[in-house]
Amino acid sequence: MSKASRWISIVLLAIVATCTGAAGWLAWVWQDRHAVADLEWPEAATAGHQRDRVTGEQVTVTWLGITTLLFDDGVTQVLVDGTFSRIPLLDILIQRRIFSDVATINYALAEYRLDRLAAIVPVHSHFDHAMDVGHVANRTSAVVLGSESTANIALGSNVPVNQYQILANRESRQFGGFTITLIETGHAPVGPGNVGLFPGDIEEPLRQPARIADWRSGVAWSVLIEHVAGSALVQGSAGFVENALPENSADVVFLGIGGLSSLGRDYMENYWAQTVQRTGAKHVYPVHYDDFTKPFGEIALFPKVVDDVVMTAGWIDELSGDPDYSVIVKLLPFGRPVAIFEK
Repeated sequence: MSKASRWISIVLLAIVATCTGAAGWLAWVWQDRHAVADLEWPEAATAGHQRDRVTGEQVTVTWLGITTLLFDDGVTQVLVDGTFSRIPLLDILIQRRIFSDVATINYALAEYRLDRLAAIVPVHSHFDHAMDVGHVANRTSAVVLGSESTANIALGSNVPVNQYQILANRESRQFGGFTITLIETGHAPVGPGNVGLFPGDIEEPLRQPARIADWRSGVAWSVLIEHVAGSALVQGSAGFVENALPENSADVVFLGIGGLSSLGRDYMENYWAQTVQRTGAKHVYPVHYDDFTKPFGEIALFPKVVDDVVMTAGWIDELSGDPDYSVIVKLLPFGRPVAIFEK
């Protein structure tokens, strides 16, 4: 073997050893995570299934992971996000082209009886919030609401033009007993430049398969859902715009908490003041704390190297226990309806 060949062999072996070591380290740190029970928040009680009491006067919410929330008053259903596909970690890391898991979408629509769906409302256009909206719309008569970026996701899935609408800031739509208002907000300022991951707009129809970076955030929304039974705010990403939300506008907040541990205690306090205290909510249900690389239905916290959710929970416990403004914090059970406006 020539000297050059020996050096090439040494370099190749070094590369293989480095990659193997890096893969082993990643596998180890990805398993280093708290259990959901470590959050020490009580689980909300499950309601009887909405189909058994078609009144239009009581609202349940079924959490289906990340920020996918099914609102149901027994007559009309509204779906926030509607992401059922789960993308493996390796596909995310190497930016492999991905596509929606149609089998899981079909299963979820049948299992959780999304048979009266009127609207689909992604909180923004990242893949973990909006990649399935076209497939869900095409299997229902629901209208997709959101930004131009979200409309381009729908268009890329050949959703009929009468099934998606581009809304302006503070514009509302009514579906049955629900009034939905989209209020422009900020994405959690994580990632390079503190502008959130994959910022910008989707400027043309997004056809699958595509890389996760192709699902740019577009406009991030605070979703205000009003009903005769009560009002709820869905803050899917842990960002905010100061004084953007109407005062005393929500009984319940579904609070996205992903990424907060990296933003610090002061940021958490400001976020809480703008989304919970400003709206006058007395009940908070944390969302978007689960590892979205896990299979649909498997709920686990993010690894500590990504997000220390237990640290965030400690801050929330301090804030919610303030004697001048106490708030009840509960976890939503996966896949089971919870009555959110019961007095």
